[in-house]
Amino acid sequence: MGKVVLYLVIGLLLVGGFAPNGYAANDSHVDLKNEIKKLKQHEGTTFSREELEDIQSQLKQKLTNDPTKVKTLSEYWENEPNDSFDQANLLNLDDVVYGTFEWDDVDVYQIEVKNPVDLIVSGIAQPGIDLGFLLADEEGNWLDPALYEIYDDVQVQVYPIPPGTYYVGAIDLNGGGTDGIYGLSVTNFEFINRISGSDRYETAIEIAKAGWPKGADNVVLATGLTFPDALAGAPLAFQMNAPILLTPKGKLDERVRKLIEDLGVKKVTILGGTSAISSAVEKELKNEMKLTVNRIKGENRYETAAAIAATLLPNRTAVVVYGGNFPDALSMAPYAAMYGYPIYLTDKNELSKATKDAMANYTKTYVIGGPNAVSEKVKKQLPSPTRIQGSDRYETSIAIAKKLEMPTFEVFVATGEGFADALAGSVLAANNGDPIVLTKKKNLPDSTYQFFKEEQTSSYTILGGTSAVGEGVEDDIFSLD
Repeated sequence: MGKVVLYLVIGLLLVGGFAPNGYAANDSHVDLKNEIKKLKQHEGTTFSREELEDIQSQLKQKLTNDPTKVKTLSEYWENEPNDSFDQANLLNLDDVVYGTFEWDDVDVYQIEVKNPVDLIVSGIAQPGIDLGFLLADEEGNWLDPALYEIYDDVQVQVYPIPPGTYYVGAIDLNGGGTDGIYGLSVTNFEFINRISGSDRYETAIEIAKAGWPKGADNVVLATGLTFPDALAGAPLAFQMNAPILLTPKGKLDERVRKLIEDLGVKKVTILGGTSAISSAVEKELKNEMKLTVNRIKGENRYETAAAIAATLLPNRTAVVVYGGNFPDALSMAPYAAMYGYPIYLTDKNELSKATKDAMANYTKTYVIGGPNAVSEKVKKQLPSPTRIQGSDRYETSIAIAKKLEMPTFEVFVATGEGFADALAGSVLAANNGDPIVLTKKKNLPDSTYQFFKEEQTSSYTILGGTSAVGEGVEDDIFSLD
């Protein structure tokens, strides 16, 4: 086989219809040909030079002169007969299928889409084949691609579609019967957005700018140095429609002060006592900036969390997490914020008095993390507890998204090795209804990689710079196909 290269391209938007299940593809052979010919005559919106440059930088070689280098032939060679929708071969997203055309042949492939996607159907063929293909939905409608382009002999079609079952019908417009080989791939483009600054304080500022571009009346202020007082802050910030900003203990960060002024903030809520954020910071906010300041604190992290919970609207469900570390609390924070569930802290083997006293107000609890974080002894003291856990912090963040059935089309990605970026991003994730998934610095954990692949996630917001979430994580995301 001559050298065959399949390129993938940036997805954009909008949809349009194929033929119902059980209808023989050969019966609509002429219609399929005509529709494809019309498509080729009217290529629709073409890519700009800049977009083509993006294509060149993001294209991935999918087919080579030896198909076995990509996948095994027995698994990814077309399986005849596949001439009707009932006989369609299953084609997984991001995989490649090879095929040939007999005379007057139509090949049909079935795709299952779990999340809304900008679906990219790409194909290329050896000389002698005039490859044509279109996407169909299970209702029997041909779909008009939002974008159609032929670039370097590769045909690319983009279909923005909701979840469901779809089919690709492929034909040789020359009629078939040659020995040539074609390749098809269906994928969704992984879009990555990174929100970052030069340090944790500036990253929180950039998150606030992204989430509150028109300003905010309220801001929640937490120390950027330690996590305990801030762990329970996301539900409060969400309730107040307030970004979470970070500052050093002794003096308000000048960049934070400027953003507070730019946002038009009227009230600042400080999390924790003066050992977390000093009285000097509070005085600057009150006396110099003329802001209303409220400090929520307790004698320790457990009491501070309980004090934060007391400011929330009444709820019969609470979250209990280990107070000696941050990952489990931050992974749960977006969901807890969306539903107004307070986050309480506990030691591994002893339920703190502040948390124990508060449990009388609830009829249900989510316990986040395994017995090494929150013991069975503590769990048994909680009202109607449901434990959500993984084998480590990364799998626990995945377990939360799965167990609570959070949407996974878009996700926020933060380091599991530090608290600051996930804390600041938790409210923005909650505003978007998205989970926070934790990652290692240099690469995606294997479980996270598999999770993204299975969920067909296509939009990622990375929180923090490359010192927190390295470029290797981006490479892993782009390699999901």
